[in-house]
Amino acid sequence: MICIFHFAGYSGSENNTFQLADSLKDEGAFEWAALEYERICFEAFDNVVKTEALNKKSDCLLGMNNPKAAQKNLLRINYFGISDSLVYESRFRTAYSSYLSEDFEQAASQLFLVDQFLPERFQQKAAILYAITLNELRKWDQAKAKLEFWVEHSDLDSIGRDSALMNIDAVYNADNYPKFRDPERASTWSTFIPGSGQLYSGHLWDAAFSVAMMVTGLGLAAVGIFVIQYYVAGVILGYGVFQRFYMAGVKRAEYLANRKNYRTKRDYNIELLAMITLLQKKSPIHD
Repeated sequence: MICIFHFAGYSGSENNTFQLADSLKDEGAFEWAALEYERICFEAFDNVVKTEALNKKSDCLLGMNNPKAAQKNLLRINYFGISDSLVYESRFRTAYSSYLSEDFEQAASQLFLVDQFLPERFQQKAAILYAITLNELRKWDQAKAKLEFWVEHSDLDSIGRDSALMNIDAVYNADNYPKFRDPERASTWSTFIPGSGQLYSGHLWDAAFSVAMMVTGLGLAAVGIFVIQYYVAGVILGYGVFQRFYMAGVKRAEYLANRKNYRTKRDYNIELLAMITLLQKKSPIHD
């Protein structure tokens, strides 16, 4: 993803303010560079310089594989009195860092502000990231609309544009959207019918094992009471085994439903991402 959504073409202040920090970053000394950018931000009175310093510091934090810190750093930006291009770079960086941090709501919020307050050319540049963010939020209809917007405003020729729109329409088909399990329903079913929640989540053997262990617990109780005639010990042992697997089965049904949903969404979004990546490569200009 770094290769697709890098920040090539960004240019900061041309004065010597960033000379030391930039040289440290170019040498790969990201920690020292980040400290120097923070010093610049602390001492600067010009909000443009502060914003550029925070943007550059975020690049260092991403270089250190710390997107959460990069996101937190970028959320400090004050957008008053800066140009549209710098607003775009800052919002896009924040959205990108949020996406890498799996804070998809924050990423979508930043990209929504790009759509609301910046010219169309910036909206088009951000559309790809917006689409894959919406995919993660299961908002596939909105993601499809963003990709169609990107294609319609791209440099593709008419044939390439028509082909891209057809591909988008084929992949983003409502009939192909994944079907998800309701974790609360899975838990409820297992509460009243042991094992049914696991079956609902698509885990037959897990359901069979859970039911088998509960039956074993009841069997131990029956043996203790009617065969060995150790009434108290039989009840305690049998009930203990039954209760443990009964309660675990209720919780596990919910967990399995969530895991099933995660895997279903992931597999579908991987397919979508492959199509989006191919679509972007076909464009004469990669933003």
